[in-house]
Amino acid sequence: MKKVDVLMSVYNPDMNYLKEQLISLNNQTYENMEILIFDDCITNRCVQLIFEECLTKKKYRILPYQEENLGYVKAFENLVNQANGTYIAFCDQDDIWDTEKIRKCVECLEKDKTVLVATDRKLIDENSNVYCESVRHSSKTIGEKWNTKEDIGVRNFFQACAPGMCLVMRTDFAKSAIPFSKYTGHDKWLLACANVGGGVSFLDEPLSWYRRYGKNVSGVLVGIESRRDYEKQRVIPHLKLIREFDRRHPGYPKIGLAYRIAYARKCHKVLELIKYRKYIPTIYKFEVVIAVLPQWGTKLIIKILHRMK
Repeated sequence: MKKVDVLMSVYNPDMNYLKEQLISLNNQTYENMEILIFDDCITNRCVQLIFEECLTKKKYRILPYQEENLGYVKAFENLVNQANGTYIAFCDQDDIWDTEKIRKCVECLEKDKTVLVATDRKLIDENSNVYCESVRHSSKTIGEKWNTKEDIGVRNFFQACAPGMCLVMRTDFAKSAIPFSKYTGHDKWLLACANVGGGVSFLDEPLSWYRRYGKNVSGVLVGIESRRDYEKQRVIPHLKLIREFDRRHPGYPKIGLAYRIAYARKCHKVLELIKYRKYIPTIYKFEVVIAVLPQWGTKLIIKILHRMK
């Protein structure tokens, strides 16, 4: 049985949520696994007793503290560097895993001969109540509708085709993708690299339960107050990501399309945004609107959208 390293980065976690996650790891049916834990909060370290109490059936290893906060991308990069198993799985501090997750993901990777697998996910609230049984089957966006070995490269540049807590992959592949790009999350970067470096599988089972609640709900307009903010934080980083990917993985046949979409967004080309809407389904309507509005109008729309959340 090949070893799987579960990589968990924690940062000032809610201890009740962390306990639920750890118990779900402890109850995994896959036996040959080790949990690597890295605490990235330098001001309020997590009490280590919780790991001893909850991980009674699984090996675990707590990585040395760092003197400075690494941030979540570099924290997971640090964990990848320390992994020594055949496979790795990314783990957040407040979700819950199906007990069969690791076993089924390893079987999928070995059957499909791919380097990375993403699973479907359920959504749970702050009380661990499931309010969505399947993101894939309830979503109307094309970003959730892809299949094993499909080329997801272009759409993934603009919105990750799966979150990190749904990913399991070969360790040697993940290490080959280091350093992770500074222009996006580790999950989007690894999906992009796997798309051209061995293939991506999709396992159509909700094996991860993603917790969404007040403090962790993210969105495209978080931290955005104006069109300038939006371009700086949401548009330019995508263009820089594509440039870095092109430099490190030259020859991707659809890189030209990715550049055209990125420049259409940067230059507010309304007709092209509409033309390429299937690659940016969750953002093109907003970007078409702000492309034709004056700055004050854009600020007003953003303010209204913030109040609606």
